[in-house]
Amino acid sequence: MEKRLLIFDLDGTLINTVKDLNIATNYALEKYGLPLRTIEQTTADIGNGVAVLIARSIPDGINNPNYKEILSIFRSYYKEHYFENSFPYDGVKETLIKFKEQGYKLAVVSNKFNEGANKLVNHYFEGIFDAIQGHEEKYSPKPSSDMVNAVLEKLAITPQETLYIGDTNVDYETAVNSKIDVVLVTYGYRSKEFILKNIKNPKTIDCIFELINYLSNSAIL
Repeated sequence: MEKRLLIFDLDGTLINTVKDLNIATNYALEKYGLPLRTIEQTTADIGNGVAVLIARSIPDGINNPNYKEILSIFRSYYKEHYFENSFPYDGVKETLIKFKEQGYKLAVVSNKFNEGANKLVNHYFEGIFDAIQGHEEKYSPKPSSDMVNAVLEKLAITPQETLYIGDTNVDYETAVNSKIDVVLVTYGYRSKEFILKNIKNPKTIDCIFELINYLSNSAIL
């Protein structure tokens, strides 16, 4: 079936946010004298939202007696600084505009807190997306289908008419749980080697421009 809606993950798919996430994480860890995290460690920890990111960044995770305080410090700092070192990946905005001109509906579904997701998307891609859904308490985070289903309902589009584009195994599982087709980019937070090793027969693209050809070739959809 022809696709009408493209749902994109945010971090690692549209925007490289890892440096700001790493700086905010280390700001919070430093307050408690905990070991700081490298960019590589933070990159590996991203994908399930900031609460899980912090849990993965501290000894004993959510059982750490200071977990909630560290998470709160992270959130407060990140809300003030998340534009400073983040940037869209090459070609993303141009490709999104092309899809918009071709008549596709475009949406973002992210485990980033809803306020942050909306601010980032509207800062870099103002007026391009038809729906932006970050994590809110009323929804279970990805890989639950909750947020995807909310977007489908809002835009009155079926799963069969939708393609999900992400960069991690969490995104793949989200698409499977939502019963929609999925393509994974290999330039994001999980390498092509990781994707091919951990996901059976994934459809992948190495740059965002390849999505144009992917969608134009109905045989592989």
